[in-house]
Amino acid sequence: MTSARDVGRTILAVLVSRLARLSAARAGAVLVYHRVGGDRGNPHFEILASVSSDVFARQVGHLRRHYRVVPAAQLVDAVRSRRRGQKFPVSITFDDDLASHVGYAVPALQRAGVPATFFLGGVSLEAPHPFWWEDLQRAVDERLIRPDALPHVSEGDLRAALERAPKAIFRVAAAIERLDPAERNETAAALRTAVGTPAGDEGLRAGQVQSLVAAGFDVGFHTLGHDHLPALPDPALERALHDGREALAAVVGTRLDLISYPYWKADTRVAEAARAAGFTQGFTTKRNSVTADTDPLLIPRMPPAMSVGKTALRLARAVAPWS
Repeated sequence: MTSARDVGRTILAVLVSRLARLSAARAGAVLVYHRVGGDRGNPHFEILASVSSDVFARQVGHLRRHYRVVPAAQLVDAVRSRRRGQKFPVSITFDDDLASHVGYAVPALQRAGVPATFFLGGVSLEAPHPFWWEDLQRAVDERLIRPDALPHVSEGDLRAALERAPKAIFRVAAAIERLDPAERNETAAALRTAVGTPAGDEGLRAGQVQSLVAAGFDVGFHTLGHDHLPALPDPALERALHDGREALAAVVGTRLDLISYPYWKADTRVAEAARAAGFTQGFTTKRNSVTADTDPLLIPRMPPAMSVGKTALRLARAVAPWS
């Protein structure tokens, strides 16, 4: 049920966005989703809380009514060409190889008639491939691991997560994210052993990826190894930008020119490496608006809130020239 407070936020967001349209501001925004569908997740205890089916459908409906929704590849040009009085351009993007993209997101997007871009790594084209953060979530939720059982992770942080301290699991995830690839693989292996048989989302097979393309949606690259790119030395960074790209492109049926950086992290060095690798646009997450001066290889994105009103207000404030 939608609260009166959230309805108020939505109304305020509509007013702000309409007033902002009167300006000649050249601005836009990109939303980045992960899992959508089912019931609403809990952002205090879940690393990537799911946006519920109902909320996602209403968020998409709000975007369709009050913004110009364009594919991510067209956003920078749409921002630069915006004129006074026109709706602000926005793009909808998704990260990670998740079956929920096909099961929940695509039907809602098709009903609304809006485009979206899915950034995939191609990790589950042939078989399920659970991500380490999914194993971590399950290990904590079901208490399948001891506080001292994860290498390279603070025992205190993991104990706090197991005791359901709000946001504690994010400290554990951040610590794993910062590890070098060899250490992170060691930690991931310990998590895999702890949780046993994978459960939940089994990823996207080649046929499902092709169904995204057949439905008219764009696909970009999210890297195969999902490494923290700024921490990689130059040779490893170059490999990360190429490994798996051609295999995924062969499934998609076209060259992959867009990339979203794992963990949403990138710096100028990463952007230049992506440019040298032939990517034309790169997407990060800095919760900023996209402007005419935005570097196409460092396009900011913002995550949605768990409600329509909060998300609508976040977008409206991003594009308003006085914010």
